Amino acid sequence: MRFCDITIAYNRESGGIRTYIDQKRRYLLENTDDEHLLIVPGESDGIERGPRTATISIASPLLPGQDTYRLFVRPDKILAALRESAPDIVELGSYYLAPWAAWGYRQGLRNTGLDCIIGCYFHTDVANAYVNAPLRSLSKEWVEPHSETLATLANQLTQIAEVGAERYIATVFGLCDLAIAPSPAQAARLAEYGIDEAEVVPLGVDLELFDPCRRSESLRSAHGAKPESLVLLYVGRLSNEKRVLLLVEALKRLPEDLEPVLWIVGQGPLRDALTDLATRTPSLHVLPYCHDRNELARLMASADIYVSAGPYETFGLSVIEAQASGAPVVGVRAGALIDRVPEGLGYLGPVDDAQAMADNIVRAAAEREAIGRRARRHVETHFAWDRTFRQLMARYETKIRGLSAPIPSARHGAHSTG
Repeated sequence: MRFCDITIAYNRESGGIRTYIDQKRRYLLENTDDEHLLIVPGESDGIERGPRTATISIASPLLPGQDTYRLFVRPDKILAALRESAPDIVELGSYYLAPWAAWGYRQGLRNTGLDCIIGCYFHTDVANAYVNAPLRSLSKEWVEPHSETLATLANQLTQIAEVGAERYIATVFGLCDLAIAPSPAQAARLAEYGIDEAEVVPLGVDLELFDPCRRSESLRSAHGAKPESLVLLYVGRLSNEKRVLLLVEALKRLPEDLEPVLWIVGQGPLRDALTDLATRTPSLHVLPYCHDRNELARLMASADIYVSAGPYETFGLSVIEAQASGAPVVGVRAGALIDRVPEGLGYLGPVDDAQAMADNIVRAAAEREAIGRRARRHVETHFAWDRTFRQLMARYETKIRGLSAPIPSARHGAHSTG
């Protein structure tokens, strides 16, 4: 069988979605005879082939304000790649122009007596994270201080834009064969969009890689921590929707006797601002995006508490990687963190409240060893990548069995699920 993923969120410095796709490709290669195709935007057109794999790059411009993320603008090229490779299953990780190419590919198959399955994974809550939140932030910062009337108008326009985004996302998911959510909370969010039958398939973690035994005192020292320091860690996109600047505010409110140190790891539009803050904040260390997963695992295990202030997480992959590494989590009571941090595994507080986050860090610090042991056991019980993909493949198999026409590889005798 041939699987295809299409996403804009796969590049040299992307996060959870890249990890998910890399792990899916690994699973298919190790456990099946299936093939995997990945279509992503790139600086230029190109293709990289491997054993039963191909990665197709389509020349695309950078997103405004981004240095690595690109946006598809040529759905015809996506369609041509799909027609040439003839996948049986297409999974959408981006919801802009890519779905139109996928639907066109499916219709073309149906015109010839074949069919395929199109799945859509709810990796990102677009309406909240990239429409509502930025517009409300702009209104609060630039409009409200000057005019109450204009602020009211701006809020009304924001609501209109968010409703429009939700309707579009609902249309995209509704025209696909399978809607996939990473958690019950995000399935409920899709229900708010109008998609009532989302399948819940949680993400996973590499339990051998992310392990408390990788803790390194020399690594802690290299990044400004003493043996007695309380090391806080955030790994992810450095952007407004992740609220990374609030982490710095929480750091400044911590008691000095904890000797707190904050490591922020990643890339994004706020990197320059954070780097500037670090020149005036000795306890803040802004580290580059970590391309080496082994080094990332050492960072996770060497931290004492994982912190996250972003309210729009749809799963929080870095959170379970931190938990697998034996770290308590301090975050916000919003989005996926509600599912990821049940009672006893850390503390959640209100969104955009630096003092509440600082208070919760103090609470977690006092219990971090016991919480860390519980967090590791929790992840061992509930999250593993092979379990993720067994569930995912089972959902797709069910959909394929319900088709009235053969899929492309079945027509040619190449159907195999291992």
